[in-house]
Amino acid sequence: MNNLEYLKSVGVEVEKALELWGDEESYQSALKEYMESLPKKVADLTEFLKAQDFENYAILVHGMKSEGRYLGFMKQAEVFFENEQKAKEQNKEFLEIHFTNLRKTVNQIIQMIKEYFQEQKNLLIADDSNIILNFIEKNVKEDYNVLKAEDGRIALELLKEHQIYGILLDLNMPNLNGFEVLDYLKEHQLLHELPVIVITGDDDTNTINRAFSYPIINILKKPFNDTNIKSALESIKNFYNQNSY
Repeated sequence: MNNLEYLKSVGVEVEKALELWGDEESYQSALKEYMESLPKKVADLTEFLKAQDFENYAILVHGMKSEGRYLGFMKQAEVFFENEQKAKEQNKEFLEIHFTNLRKTVNQIIQMIKEYFQEQKNLLIADDSNIILNFIEKNVKEDYNVLKAEDGRIALELLKEHQIYGILLDLNMPNLNGFEVLDYLKEHQLLHELPVIVITGDDDTNTINRAFSYPIINILKKPFNDTNIKSALESIKNFYNQNSY
C-alpha cells in the first residue's frame, strides 16, 4: 500500500484534494503545514473557550474546517463545522462538552498525516528504573521514537513538548507518581484521546482497581518480557483503530 492508498483507506478523500492541489508534492506540503499548525490552534481554541471569546473561536475553527476540506478530511471537517456553528450561537455548554471530541479529531488527523509521511511515532515511557526504560526501548525502537522519563514530572514536561502517540506509565515513581500523572491527564481531558498503559509490580487488588478507575487501555505487570510488551503495544494500535473514522 503506497502512502496515498493509506490515506484513502482511512477515509481521506484524496482524489478530490488532488484535483485542487494538482500534484502530490503540493499536497504533501499542504498536509505537513496543516499538521504542524493544529496543536497551536487547539491551544488557542482552549484559551478562547476559557475567555468565552466565541467570535475568535468560530473564526479559528472555521479555518480548520476549510483547510481540512481542501485536504480531503471531510468527515473530520464536520466536527469543526459543528463547533463553528455552536460558537456562533455562543453555546458554551456544547463547546465545553464536545471539546474532548474536537481534540480527538485533531489528534486523528495528525496521526493520519504522520502515517502518510511514515514518521516514527513518539512513545513516552515513564519509569524510575533505567533497566526497565532501556529494556522497553530495546524492544520498540524499530517502530517508535522513545521518549524516556525517570519520574512523573519529567513525563509531563515531555508530554507538553511533544506529540505523543502512547504512554507506558509506571505507578511508583518519585516527584510525581503514576496516579498523579493520571490525575493530570484526566483533569486536562487527555485520557480519552491518548492511550495509556500502566506499568506496575504491585499485585494488590486495590491498586489494580484504582488504576482501572481511569480509562487506561492495559496494564503491563512486572516482570514482563518482550512478548508482553508487544501485546501491550498492540492495544495502542487497537485504540486508534477503534477511534478512527
